[in-house]
Amino acid sequence: MGCQKIKILILSLFIFVGFGCGRSSSDDKGELQYFTVDQKALATFINDKEMPTDPNFNADKTILNRDYPIEVALYKDGKWSYDLPNLGKGSGTYEFKNGKYNLYAKRSLFDMYIEILATDEKAEKVVLRFSDRFGPRVLKTEKINFPDS
Repeated sequence: MGCQKIKILILSLFIFVGFGCGRSSSDDKGELQYFTVDQKALATFINDKEMPTDPNFNADKTILNRDYPIEVALYKDGKWSYDLPNLGKGSGTYEFKNGKYNLYAKRSLFDMYIEILATDEKAEKVVLRFSDRFGPRVLKTEKINFPDS
């Protein structure tokens, strides 16, 4: 009888750990469709100035995901700035390629690679796609400080 209880305990532990380690599906990875758009469609996400020394996310156009959280601002000189409250602020460079923006930033512990992808044909909505220490992420974003938002 003791062996049976141990088997049940081990099985329960595996089930508990399996459910406990699973991430919630707030990323909506399987439900989104991505669109290859021209550079002009995504140009509305770029601030019409060079990146300042200390970007002002309260005034500049940014895209934001409050749940992760991450905020990103693109500038016309090919530079971008980010604020990750858990990791701090930083900056990098970006380029338009194959219908999306590819962002890169070097950090002391790791390099960041993020894609900005359109989820509609007019690029009115975008997501951030990247991998972190927990694996692939796709984050829906909201527009901040856009004229029509």
